[in-house]
Amino acid sequence: MLPFNEFALAISAIIIAITSIIGVVLLSTSIFKMNSSLKKTARTIEQFQRPYLTVKLNDKNIIIHNTGRSQGIINSITINNSDKIDDYDNKPLNPEQSFKIKNTFQNEETLSVEITYHSENNIYKENISLR
Repeated sequence: MLPFNEFALAISAIIIAITSIIGVVLLSTSIFKMNSSLKKTARTIEQFQRPYLTVKLNDKNIIIHNTGRSQGIINSITINNSDKIDDYDNKPLNPEQSFKIKNTFQNEETLSVEITYHSENNIYKENISLR
């Protein structure tokens, strides 16, 4: 072969190699960006669709209400870090549904409720101080 043809082939091979490397780098950065974007989207959807349980004190009763957009299933309810209420374990609470825990809490100086509940995907824990 002529020296010019060998030189042209060498330059062509170098250009093809550099172009391939740049393509792989750009492709991998695009994949990482898409992956992080999908994770953010999934996290946002989870926050929007998850159950949110709120606790209120109404006279002698504690009212637990689901203000979220999906069903929450109660794992445990503990009052003042000692009184565990077993009646509501594994009880589903649909969106905009509530129930009362009937008891006399007027003698309690401090009143705090700890609720552990779960949805299809995650487990949540709320500590609410009512007094």
